[in-house]
Amino acid sequence: MALVATLYHLSGSATVTALYPLLRVAGMTVGSTLSPVITLKLRLSRLLATCLGGQALGLSLLAVYMLVFGNEHPNVALLVGIVFLISILEGVASPVRSSLVALTVPEYSLLKANGVLAGVVQTCSLSGWTIGSIVVSWLGAGQVLILAALLLFGAWGASSLIRENDAALSDTAPATSWLCLIQTGWRQYYRVPELRVLLWMDIWEGLFRAVFAGALLLVFVGDRLHADEIWWGWLNGAYLGGFVIMSLFISRLSGYMQKLGLMLAVGSGCLASFTFGFGFLSTPLAALGVMLALGASQSVKDLAERTLYQTSVPPSELPPVFAAQSSIISLLYGVSLLLSGWIADTMGIQALYFFAAAAFAVSSAGALIYRKAFSSRQKETGTMEAVVD
Repeated sequence: MALVATLYHLSGSATVTALYPLLRVAGMTVGSTLSPVITLKLRLSRLLATCLGGQALGLSLLAVYMLVFGNEHPNVALLVGIVFLISILEGVASPVRSSLVALTVPEYSLLKANGVLAGVVQTCSLSGWTIGSIVVSWLGAGQVLILAALLLFGAWGASSLIRENDAALSDTAPATSWLCLIQTGWRQYYRVPELRVLLWMDIWEGLFRAVFAGALLLVFVGDRLHADEIWWGWLNGAYLGGFVIMSLFISRLSGYMQKLGLMLAVGSGCLASFTFGFGFLSTPLAALGVMLALGASQSVKDLAERTLYQTSVPPSELPPVFAAQSSIISLLYGVSLLLSGWIADTMGIQALYFFAAAAFAVSSAGALIYRKAFSSRQKETGTMEAVVD
């Protein structure tokens, strides 16, 4: 929120401000694409710390520039450039974070760890969306950027405490060509059947990932629900609240939820069903309940998918796989913004959610068809857990 406010304050242009989500998508795609090359230069924990420190430094420079020079001599190119570089660092850090979980937690505890982390992340996200606009209007965008930079510096310090499992790291000599390194994760998709299913699901869901983004949901609230803007905030909060509650619930009962293939199929199927039903709603209170269920369904699907990624290949091979996944998700989100906006403008906001439900249903079909592959993988995991116990 502070970055969007800063862009608008310094540029005075709605067009430049609207570039922010596209800049983020482009930067994260570039960072994720280059991540396999960069991960060979540093240990993952050190690379994560470097990315967090770089983002904190970038936000600090942006805040200082805005507070000292921005009002008199705004340089939009410099502003946009810093935002783009911060997004690149975030694109590099995202697959590193996902890989570090598998390098620090035993395989039989991955679902619980992912549930706890997802609950914490979404709780912070819920808090940010709830109080973010209030804090920005109260303190000002420049001061909030400084606060955000301080929090990132705190995260940078905390990341220095992470120690990955050396036994899980690969000692094989890496390929010399950077192009081959970038292709490493994509080769794993071709080699591992489970990953091909997950890629299929990511593509179909990614095409309409933006349907619950702020702007489109705001249009639905006004055009379909005929409600005030406050319901837009309540719907966002319900979605994140459902995600948090289900994530923490799964983390507590992870010992009884070992059939990840079934979880993936149920979560994605419910996501498609509730999205289809959401398109028919006309009352804000009903929409609030469906958004809560949508968040819970997304949590089940995401946690199962994340854990399946972490168990489908050896931990040392995870960084390029997550880099490939992150790049395709970032790229598809940009496509989703444009596609969803076009459908909403030409066919109406209600039709958008029917199209999204159809795409989510195709995604869930992949989990249903190939559930045997996931089940066989889970039997191996269950055997290992029994041996450890």
